[in-house]
Amino acid sequence: MIIVTGHAIAREGAGEAMQKLAVEHVLRSRAEPGCVSHEVSRDVQQPERFVFVERWQDMAALQAHFRVEASQQFAKSMAQLSDGKLEMAIYQAEVISLG
Repeated sequence: MIIVTGHAIAREGAGEAMQKLAVEHVLRSRAEPGCVSHEVSRDVQQPERFVFVERWQDMAALQAHFRVEASQQFAKSMAQLSDGKLEMAIYQAEVISLG
């Protein structure tokens, strides 16, 4: 499984536009092949900070997601709405059973 985490901080006055864009992206991404989950939330201590957590079946599914034109446009739009400090990390993980 591939896990992607990231965040963006909306520049002043862009929070609502960033939220609308983020929700549209999350809903579209959830329908893509190989998407296990895709979520966005706002940081309760820093409301202009949007946090993304995604899970993909494998790297091929994530790479296909990055090639979708709407995903590329999303990244450009987020950069325009942000304070310039977009961050993303990609991890390869396996599920561990505690029982």
